[in-house]
Amino acid sequence: MIAADVAYVRRCLAQGWIEGPCLELGAAIAEHSCHALLEGAGLETVRTDVAPGPGLGFCVDFEADAAVVEAASGGRLFQTVLVLNVLEHTFDPVRVLDNALARVAPGGALVVITPTVWSLHSYPIDCWRLNPDFYVAYCVRRSLELVEGSLEFVGFGPVGRARDGQFKLPAPGVSPTHRGWSRVVHKVFNTLGRGHFFPSHVACGAVMRKPA
Repeated sequence: MIAADVAYVRRCLAQGWIEGPCLELGAAIAEHSCHALLEGAGLETVRTDVAPGPGLGFCVDFEADAAVVEAASGGRLFQTVLVLNVLEHTFDPVRVLDNALARVAPGGALVVITPTVWSLHSYPIDCWRLNPDFYVAYCVRRSLELVEGSLEFVGFGPVGRARDGQFKLPAPGVSPTHRGWSRVVHKVFNTLGRGHFFPSHVACGAVMRKPA
């Protein structure tokens, strides 16, 4: 969890998109978890991870069969399930999301953050970079509502669209000077044609609501 991730979770709390009780995946390491923030907001929060750790409610690999996750969780449902910076570290992110969705109560929500453009960080493995279209498609396929205003390049603001209607990455900096310098660097090193005029670290956040 970096400062921008925490800010996104705070915004979700302020908007009422996160309600308790909550389940947070990949939360064995305290500094990678937002359970303190959630509990500070008065929300009951259960933490889980693939390996045992202090304070976990239960331990299970969400890539396992649905029956295994069901048994490990005791069949409990949660109003909000948070999957923050987890999916990139799984071989089958769709299965992980499906098992997480199965733990969401009717009318509840999945809150997800994943890197879109990021350096390799292979712990325990590093497999994926997910784009906004992934969340749009997942919502369509699973009959979920992509909560309006929640689709965000974390730390940069709402996901925007180019003139052709496609999603576009944010500019490489908040200032014209930063953007200009980026263009100079790409020109000097002959990378202009690749169109990499975006930051080296971009994550995508989304809130997906289950039908009541």
